Amino acid sequence: MQKVRTAIDRSIQFVCCFLFMVMVVTASWQVISRYILNSPSTISEAFLRCSLIWLSMLAIAYVAGQREHVSLTLFTDKLTGSWKMASDLLTELLFIVFSIFIMIHGGFHAASNTMSQLYPMLNIPKGFIYLSLPVSGCIIVAYSIINCLRIFQNSQTIRSQQS
Repeated sequence: MQKVRTAIDRSIQFVCCFLFMVMVVTASWQVISRYILNSPSTISEAFLRCSLIWLSMLAIAYVAGQREHVSLTLFTDKLTGSWKMASDLLTELLFIVFSIFIMIHGGFHAASNTMSQLYPMLNIPKGFIYLSLPVSGCIIVAYSIINCLRIFQNSQTIRSQQS
């Protein structure tokens, strides 16, 4: 389980870092071409928009998998024992349900409905942009399942230590 998590972590970190570096280079080229060469690049702005969508969705999946997402912990921080475990499991199950129905199911519909439409500046199907939803949804589901297994393992460890 830990090896799978590490592989997913490293893959997302690599892709996000690579995308960010490419975006920095592209934005720099946009500035140079506009202000120094007086010939603005039309492709770079569209590429940056698409890259930002993919980077954001992958980063959201990564942060959700690390359980570092924004959350209100006013009540859950006061829970202990089985109530804390139930709260953590409920949170992960809600992530799974949201990811399956909204991100994966809805994302595939959005991507398939827009595959025939071309993104004018890049000349690629708009569906490729919407594919970031089901891809990040699948990653969130994988992370949430791993997190559920970890919660169960921790509860078993605590129970065995108490007896």
